[in-house]
Amino acid sequence: MASRIIPPFLGPLTPTALEAWLGQCEDGFAIHASTKTDKTPTLNVTTQICLTGMQLLEPTMATWWSGGRKDFLKLPSWELFEVKVKERFMPKGYKMLALWSFFLCEQGKLQFLDYAAALAETWNAVGISVISTHIYKCQLLFHSHHILLLCIM
Repeated sequence: MASRIIPPFLGPLTPTALEAWLGQCEDGFAIHASTKTDKTPTLNVTTQICLTGMQLLEPTMATWWSGGRKDFLKLPSWELFEVKVKERFMPKGYKMLALWSFFLCEQGKLQFLDYAAALAETWNAVGISVISTHIYKCQLLFHSHHILLLCIM
């Protein structure tokens, strides 16, 4: 049942992946609530936390879940469980670290697609509200390999 509502979290244990997965959990609960029939059980807070915890399949997170399961199931809301997950697995100031990584990212000896993927990962972590598409494109162009830059300009 859990895999029908929320996907398993297998990793990687990065802020971007964790944020995306927590969003998928919220979406899964919302979809379940909106498509619920009379025969479908209601997902109370304890059930939501339990389903979420059962999907923590990344080894470090699974160990954390097993160690604190009883305490987590006593939480009054799923949102508080989400806060606990973020406190434990997301470094403080991760958005500032992602912003720093974004502006330090350069192609160097990387293949262009690897460089573009790394830059996109940091951009997604920071968010489009902080770094516009225009700035992203400039960063992608001006920090690519100098020969590529000369060919384009």
